[in-house]
Amino acid sequence: MLVSYISACLLTISSALTVQARYIDYSAASTAALFRRDDASGCRNMNTNFAETTEGWVLQKGSSEETYGITPEGLEMRILKPKEYETSYEAAIDNDTPNKLRYNKYEGKGFTFNATTYMQYGKFSASVKSAKVPGAVTAVILIADNGDEIDFELLAGPAQQITSNYFYGPHIVYGENGDVIDAPKGNVYDQFYKYSIEWSPEKIVWKIDDKEIRTVTLEETDPKDGSEPAYPTHAARVQIGLWDGSGASGTAEWARGPIDWSKQDGPVTAYIKNVVIECDPQHN
Repeated sequence: MLVSYISACLLTISSALTVQARYIDYSAASTAALFRRDDASGCRNMNTNFAETTEGWVLQKGSSEETYGITPEGLEMRILKPKEYETSYEAAIDNDTPNKLRYNKYEGKGFTFNATTYMQYGKFSASVKSAKVPGAVTAVILIADNGDEIDFELLAGPAQQITSNYFYGPHIVYGENGDVIDAPKGNVYDQFYKYSIEWSPEKIVWKIDDKEIRTVTLEETDPKDGSEPAYPTHAARVQIGLWDGSGASGTAEWARGPIDWSKQDGPVTAYIKNVVIECDPQHN
């Protein structure tokens, strides 16, 4: 979850470009903010070209220098192959109903980067080439300390899929606010597409290559029973990542997995070319 410490370390990238990253420890027992909003200097507009720099981003603990690298295409994100590979099935539902859902007993180590600025309304975009391997999830997310979240998640494989979702932190409900989006023409893992989220007090807009593909309004999230609308409102940071969805059978099925590591000679990869963050000056 959230931070117990941030420590600086110097990472040497294979391209001979040296960049600086900091590790973040997310403890399930901790409720402290990544950067406390009251202590922050406010939202900063950012335009990061990952072929040149990672300045303004922090590496989540659990990721390591082996899980990413600077390349001419941008930031190469990696899921590292686990030392052991074993696929299993969930227990049978009953004597007459076997469970066919598969999962991997050991997950590959993935990658997560967090922006060092918080945004309370505004917009951001990321140019992404997703992972190609079924079971790997390429994620572009706005995440708040209280659990509010707005995201794109890209699923690879023959039935490639893009999902958009949002969560209301005080009362998170899974499987209710997601929407499946048709992939653009061409494969999401063969070329870069621009994924954008525009977030205001009135609505959330998801776009691909500047084309609006989904909108959710504040009004739509109002339960009309006197309780608060289930709408993300808390200051959030941009988070990008690549993770292994193979460790639980339900997640593995959703992610088109689990990953078949017997067919992988090396890590699973995805690429982020750049991220642009634009703060709404009225609210930041």
